[in-house]
Amino acid sequence: MKSSFKYVIILVILSLSGIFIYQLFWITGLYHSRQKQNREEIRMAIKNADHIELFDRADFLSKVTHRQRETSVIADTKGGAALSTRFTDKDSVIPELSVLPLDTNIYHPRYRSQALRNDAGKMLKNTAVKVGNDFSSLGELGLQMQQTLHEVIDSVKPIDLAKFDSILSSHLQKGGLDIRHYTEMWNLEDSSIIASSVPANLNRTEYDLHKWEYTTYHKRAYLVYTEPTRWDTIRMMSGILLSSFLILLILILSFAYMFWFLIHQKTVEQLKDDFTHNVTHELKTPIAITYAAVEAMIHYNITGNKEKTNKYLHICHEELQRLGNMVEQILSLSLERKKDFKLKYEKVNLNELLDKIVEQQAIKSSKPFHVRQEFIPDGIMLEADRTHLYNILSNILDNAVKYSGNNPQIRIEAEESDGSVIIRITDNGIGIEEEHLAHIFDKFYRVSNGKQPPVKGYGIGLFYVRTMIHKHNGTIRVESQPGKGSRFIIILPQTHER
Repeated sequence: MKSSFKYVIILVILSLSGIFIYQLFWITGLYHSRQKQNREEIRMAIKNADHIELFDRADFLSKVTHRQRETSVIADTKGGAALSTRFTDKDSVIPELSVLPLDTNIYHPRYRSQALRNDAGKMLKNTAVKVGNDFSSLGELGLQMQQTLHEVIDSVKPIDLAKFDSILSSHLQKGGLDIRHYTEMWNLEDSSIIASSVPANLNRTEYDLHKWEYTTYHKRAYLVYTEPTRWDTIRMMSGILLSSFLILLILILSFAYMFWFLIHQKTVEQLKDDFTHNVTHELKTPIAITYAAVEAMIHYNITGNKEKTNKYLHICHEELQRLGNMVEQILSLSLERKKDFKLKYEKVNLNELLDKIVEQQAIKSSKPFHVRQEFIPDGIMLEADRTHLYNILSNILDNAVKYSGNNPQIRIEAEESDGSVIIRITDNGIGIEEEHLAHIFDKFYRVSNGKQPPVKGYGIGLFYVRTMIHKHNGTIRVESQPGKGSRFIIILPQTHER
């Protein structure tokens, strides 16, 4: 059993570890994927902010200069294409464009100088896009148009960095990224700063850097510093993290409960073994004594001796009564499992019931004891199952006598309080250690007496007491100190709804 239990623990620990590692691996992968997505969101936000700011300036120039913005696509016979943008008078006639292979410096407007034509040809050649390869080529064409437009417009009207930052903030918030950012515009050809919104005291190492080149011929770029997005990522993953944590917590609690149940079952099995041993011994004793007494009366012809006959009959009566009490308590164990079990409530005079219990306890007890009773008021009535209430109080009183040495002093107090009856039974016995107090009502549990002589029993009396009190909708608790005795406090409803 011990070996099997050890293997079960090892397998459960390995299972939980595997689940935890898999969850951690999956969540970590999701986190990195979300971080990558956030970086892409920021990149697209920069591109879109640049696009909006650029075309806003282009439209402004068109209105101010009364010129028409024209963007031309130039393609060759090999599938290459390039973009060109210019501003012409609105009333002018668009000159004819000749389409030639890109490596021949095409696009020769008649009014341009040779140097300008060479520069334009190089730019178009270097930025040519192969169209038709896949769908992404259309996006590349749009990006090239945006970058080509920068070459024309930036020399006339510089970039409005404040407007760019404002547009970028709006796009980041739309993407769920409420983060601070600062921007620098760099000339990559000579590594000079064109414009900047970065504070002088900013610790750039605490920010993520995103670079976006917005031109192709004269190298220019945005350097955008953003706050790290890890907390935004965690916030976006909060639902997944919470559900994963709850699943893991439920698994851990389930396995913990399984461990507790297995350990508890193991303890119950041990207690059952002890119970069986004790009950077997307890049952054999009265049977053996009764058998011996009857055998003596039969074989030794003592029926003519009235004194001896009465003595043996009295012994038989006591042992059979003891045997009957044991059988009754053992049968009471099944009551807790009966779903159709019902108490038979009736009006009970508590004073009379306790007097009867004390009287019968005095008859069967092997040692004298003294009981003092106090009732407030003098006559207390309550609704209860008479038989089970009798057994409850009889069990507690019997324990008080058994565990109180040679001179038991017992005090029984009862009082009415706010629709309840409170019963206190106090003894001057050996008391109970604090470590045992939480378990004395458990099935088959017996308190070790240490150096004290063993007291007969098998650990179901107080279990029966607690079970029946709970079925009466009452409560029971115990206060005890070793060497100073114990006090059992019972609270029962005075009436019950029918």
